[in-house]
Amino acid sequence: MIRTQRDILQRLHDAGVTLTIEGDRLRYRAPAGAMTPDLRADLAAWKPDLVYEYHERAGILEYEAHMPRAEAERHAAIQSEGSLTP
Repeated sequence: MIRTQRDILQRLHDAGVTLTIEGDRLRYRAPAGAMTPDLRADLAAWKPDLVYEYHERAGILEYEAHMPRAEAERHAAIQSEGSLTP
């Protein structure tokens, strides 16, 4: 069982999975066989948190750094384990 957001991102990264955010949709690209039923279930369980954090980060950057929304979304992308991109 995945306990933290970092855990799911690390597992996705280790499996070669790349996440993208499109509005409130979370999409992934994965090598064949990488998305096991357990990993898919964990990703589904963490989806709301991942999408929320992405939009929260983008909003903060847009407001505090006075960035255009598109630029804020690019910067908000989680680029570490389990990269998450706009």
